[in-house]
Amino acid sequence: MALSPFRAVIFDCDGVLVDSEALGLRTLQLALREAGVERSPESLFQFTGRSHGETLAQLESESGMPLLSGNVAERMDEFYMRLVETDGLNTLPGVRELLSWLVDYRIPFTLASSGPRRKVLFSLRNAGLAAKFPRFVCGDDVSRAKPAPDVYLAAAELIGFSPADCLAIEDAPNGIRAASAAGMQVVGLTSTFASDRLSDANLVVDSLAILLSSFENLFAQRPAELGAGNAPKQGRMS
Repeated sequence: MALSPFRAVIFDCDGVLVDSEALGLRTLQLALREAGVERSPESLFQFTGRSHGETLAQLESESGMPLLSGNVAERMDEFYMRLVETDGLNTLPGVRELLSWLVDYRIPFTLASSGPRRKVLFSLRNAGLAAKFPRFVCGDDVSRAKPAPDVYLAAAELIGFSPADCLAIEDAPNGIRAASAAGMQVVGLTSTFASDRLSDANLVVDSLAILLSSFENLFAQRPAELGAGNAPKQGRMS
């Protein structure tokens, strides 16, 4: 399915900008083990793209252990930071090229993540992307996490655009549902889930390089409507 014209882009963070989903599952496993709950990474995959609170609430119900009242969420972030410092954190292929293209075309962008601000900012800094995202929306800023649309509605407001003018890029079904519920077009990136799990997206791609080619074709067809001369400058985000 082809994309329609858009004026701004909103990225998810984990699994879209940074290659962190496997690290996230590992940190959840370690924090649960510390709290007395043993689970394999494979059994935790269902929680990919969900907030700490929703994840721990379901696991508390399944295990009978008091996970929400302890410091499990904080320990998840601490384990994550420790693993990143040890193993490093990479951007997904094509991220830097896509961000540069958006800057060149003066198309505003930000990110909308269900993760806590401390973790998101840590990821951006370690991946060398913090300067690209001086302002963003995270799970700390909204009352409901994905698949509710709150975080995407807040991100659109942050950069001053109607949700209908925004394109979201997601790697998880919950994120696609959230952006769709906000009234946005959505691109599903198969970095975490297979394409059949992302079928609710307007377009599914295997890489951001392919997405960049789609952007270039779309903007080449409508230069007067979509080109750099009419789009707001990136500096308006700061």
